[in-house]
Amino acid sequence: MNEREVSTISAKEYGLPDEEIVAEIPIYLTHRIAKNLHLLQYPQRASHARPGELNPSVARFKPIHGQIEMDIQLDVASPMYNKERGRDLGVGLSDNGRILDIQTLVSVNIPKSSNYMAGAFRDGALHLTPIEKITQLRPSLKYLDRVAEKELAASKLDNDDDDDEDGKKEMKAQTIQVTVRSAQAEEALRQQQNSISYLQQKLEEEPWSKLSYYDVGSEESSMVSSKLVARHTDNLVCKTSPDEFLTAIIGSIEPDVL
Repeated sequence: MNEREVSTISAKEYGLPDEEIVAEIPIYLTHRIAKNLHLLQYPQRASHARPGELNPSVARFKPIHGQIEMDIQLDVASPMYNKERGRDLGVGLSDNGRILDIQTLVSVNIPKSSNYMAGAFRDGALHLTPIEKITQLRPSLKYLDRVAEKELAASKLDNDDDDDEDGKKEMKAQTIQVTVRSAQAEEALRQQQNSISYLQQKLEEEPWSKLSYYDVGSEESSMVSSKLVARHTDNLVCKTSPDEFLTAIIGSIEPDVL
């Protein structure tokens, strides 16, 4: 902290409790990477886990729907790993006798209840970048669905052909039911398109794009982190009081909270 940052301004001038302000820190707002800055949360990870320990073997992304998946290697050599159960569940990954050796984390978007920013402190100044989206990564259990599907298919081999024929006939009948859509049909179609099943189908249809994962401490991570610092530090004229500004970004607050 240098001399120009030391201040003797009374806190009362800012409408704050009467305490001495020992320093003022410049704050700069930057949007250099704001559109691509996501906050990833891991609510089910151990509390003692540290940055740099995630190290996924594969990461992928669906840009249209904003879904992220990461495959995390499991320690199958650990004495705590049940290899017999791992072979049973590995059927949900492949049919070649593979054991369950990965845990897939899938993203769940969290509605923003307030505005979040990432801060970088450089040379006595605080640089803030708005966060575009908040996402929680939770374990995916799709492999259990695949195991159940294979078990069901094995128990109904004799009925598969009949079920397929019935399904095809039913689909054909549904396809040619209406040739000219009425207003009611148009409304029903809009409701269908907005349904959860329709949105899930569109999500499944979007292909995955491969992601390269760079953890904290890597050269690539450091390069992106440098973009959290504003390139332009022109002074801005504030048109609101501190109370008004805080209320705008975090909602109504009581004066004694400040």
